[in-house]
Amino acid sequence: MNDMEVLKETDFNFLGPKKAGKVRDIYDRGDKLILITTDRHSSFDRIIAHVPWKGQVLNQVSDWWFDKTRDIIGNHVLATPDPNVTVAKKFRTVPVEAVMRGYLTGVTDTSIWTRYSAGSATLADLFCLTG
Repeated sequence: MNDMEVLKETDFNFLGPKKAGKVRDIYDRGDKLILITTDRHSSFDRIIAHVPWKGQVLNQVSDWWFDKTRDIIGNHVLATPDPNVTVAKKFRTVPVEAVMRGYLTGVTDTSIWTRYSAGSATLADLFCLTG
Protein backbone atom coordinates (compact mmCIF):
# COMPACT_ATOMS: atom_id res chain seq x y z
CA MET A 1 0.00 0.00 0.00
CA ASN A 2 1.49 3.35 -0.92
CA ASP A 3 1.39 6.56 1.12
CA MET A 4 -1.03 8.25 -1.28
CA GLU A 5 -3.87 5.99 -0.10
CA VAL A 6 -3.93 7.35 3.45
CA LEU A 7 -4.54 10.81 4.91
CA LYS A 8 -1.66 11.19 7.37
CA GLU A 9 -1.93 14.93 8.03
CA THR A 10 -3.27 18.16 6.61
CA ASP A 11 -1.72 21.53 5.95
CA PHE A 12 -4.44 24.12 5.28
CA ASN A 13 -2.95 27.33 6.68
CA PHE A 14 -5.82 29.35 5.19
CA LEU A 15 -8.20 27.66 7.67
CA GLY A 16 -6.46 29.22 10.68
CA PRO A 17 -4.22 27.96 13.47
CA LYS A 18 -3.89 24.18 13.53
CA LYS A 19 -3.71 21.77 16.43
CA ALA A 20 -2.92 18.15 15.60
CA GLY A 21 -4.63 15.64 17.85
CA LYS A 22 -4.10 11.90 17.85
CA VAL A 23 -6.53 11.39 14.97
CA ARG A 24 -7.90 14.81 13.98
CA ASP A 25 -6.29 17.97 12.68
CA ILE A 26 -8.26 20.85 14.19
CA TYR A 27 -8.31 24.32 12.67
CA ASP A 28 -9.53 27.23 14.79
CA ARG A 29 -11.79 29.64 12.90
CA GLY A 30 -12.68 31.78 15.92
CA ASP A 31 -16.29 30.85 16.70
CA LYS A 32 -16.07 27.43 15.05
CA LEU A 33 -13.65 24.59 14.44
CA ILE A 34 -12.82 22.63 11.31
CA LEU A 35 -12.12 19.03 12.33
CA ILE A 36 -10.41 16.90 9.71
CA THR A 37 -10.34 13.23 10.62
CA THR A 38 -7.17 11.57 9.34
CA ASP A 39 -6.24 7.92 8.88
CA ARG A 40 -3.86 8.01 11.86
CA HIS A 41 -4.32 5.11 14.28
CA SER A 42 -3.19 5.62 17.85
CA SER A 43 -2.69 3.28 20.77
CA PHE A 44 -1.15 4.09 24.12
CA ASP A 45 -1.10 7.80 23.19
CA ARG A 46 1.08 7.47 20.11
CA ILE A 47 0.53 6.99 16.38
CA ILE A 48 1.24 3.37 15.50
CA ALA A 49 -0.16 3.10 11.96
CA HIS A 50 -2.13 4.73 9.16
CA VAL A 51 -5.27 2.87 8.09
CA PRO A 52 -6.80 3.67 4.68
CA TRP A 53 -10.32 5.18 4.94
CA LYS A 54 -10.26 5.11 8.77
CA GLY A 55 -10.79 8.85 9.02
CA GLN A 56 -13.68 8.87 6.58
CA VAL A 57 -15.42 5.95 8.27
CA LEU A 58 -14.90 7.44 11.76
CA ASN A 59 -16.18 10.85 10.69
CA GLN A 60 -19.23 9.49 8.87
CA VAL A 61 -20.21 7.14 11.71
CA SER A 62 -19.88 10.02 14.19
CA ASP A 63 -21.95 12.25 11.92
CA TRP A 64 -24.67 9.58 11.67
CA TRP A 65 -24.90 9.26 15.46
CA PHE A 66 -24.84 13.01 16.06
CA ASP A 67 -27.67 13.38 13.54
CA LYS A 68 -29.74 10.56 15.10
CA THR A 69 -29.39 11.93 18.64
CA ARG A 70 -29.68 15.68 18.05
CA ASP A 71 -33.35 15.63 19.14
CA ILE A 72 -32.28 14.13 22.49
CA ILE A 73 -29.43 16.56 23.15
CA GLY A 74 -27.86 19.30 21.08
CA ASN A 75 -24.36 18.83 19.76
CA HIS A 76 -21.50 20.71 18.17
CA VAL A 77 -21.99 19.66 14.52
CA LEU A 78 -22.80 22.46 12.08
CA ALA A 79 -21.98 20.65 8.82
CA THR A 80 -20.06 17.78 7.25
CA PRO A 81 -18.98 19.22 3.89
CA ASP A 82 -16.62 16.31 3.15
CA PRO A 83 -16.48 12.68 4.33
CA ASN A 84 -13.42 13.52 6.47
CA VAL A 85 -14.50 17.00 7.63
CA THR A 86 -16.79 18.26 10.38
CA VAL A 87 -17.50 21.96 10.92
CA ALA A 88 -18.29 22.38 14.60
CA LYS A 89 -19.42 25.02 17.06
CA LYS A 90 -16.70 26.00 19.48
CA PHE A 91 -17.47 25.06 23.07
CA ARG A 92 -15.61 24.85 26.35
CA THR A 93 -14.17 21.34 26.73
CA VAL A 94 -15.49 19.14 29.51
CA PRO A 95 -12.82 16.47 30.11
CA VAL A 96 -14.78 13.20 30.27
CA GLU A 97 -13.63 9.84 29.01
CA ALA A 98 -15.69 6.65 28.82
CA VAL A 99 -14.47 3.22 27.82
CA MET A 100 -17.18 0.85 26.63
CA ARG A 101 -16.53 -2.86 26.43
CA GLY A 102 -18.79 -5.78 25.68
CA TYR A 103 -17.08 -8.11 28.16
CA LEU A 104 -16.06 -8.39 31.80
CA THR A 105 -12.83 -10.35 31.45
CA GLY A 106 -9.33 -9.02 31.24
CA VAL A 107 -5.82 -9.59 32.50
CA THR A 108 -5.01 -6.23 34.07
CA ASP A 109 -5.81 -5.19 37.61
CA THR A 110 -8.24 -2.62 36.21
CA SER A 111 -10.54 -5.17 34.55
CA ILE A 112 -13.92 -5.60 36.18
CA TRP A 113 -13.55 -9.41 36.35
CA THR A 114 -10.18 -9.13 38.12
CA ARG A 115 -11.66 -6.77 40.70
CA TYR A 116 -14.77 -8.91 41.18
CA SER A 117 -12.83 -12.19 41.56
CA ALA A 118 -10.46 -10.51 44.08
CA GLY A 119 -13.44 -9.39 46.17
CA SER A 120 -12.83 -5.66 45.62
CA ALA A 121 -16.03 -5.28 43.59
CA THR A 122 -19.52 -6.73 43.89
CA LEU A 123 -22.02 -7.45 41.16
CA ALA A 124 -23.82 -4.25 42.18
CA ASP A 125 -20.59 -2.32 41.54
CA LEU A 126 -20.14 -3.59 37.98
CA PHE A 127 -22.09 -0.76 36.39
CA CYS A 128 -20.70 2.06 38.53
CA LEU A 129 -17.05 1.07 38.88
CA THR A 130 -14.61 3.92 38.36
CA GLY A 131 -10.87 4.04 37.65
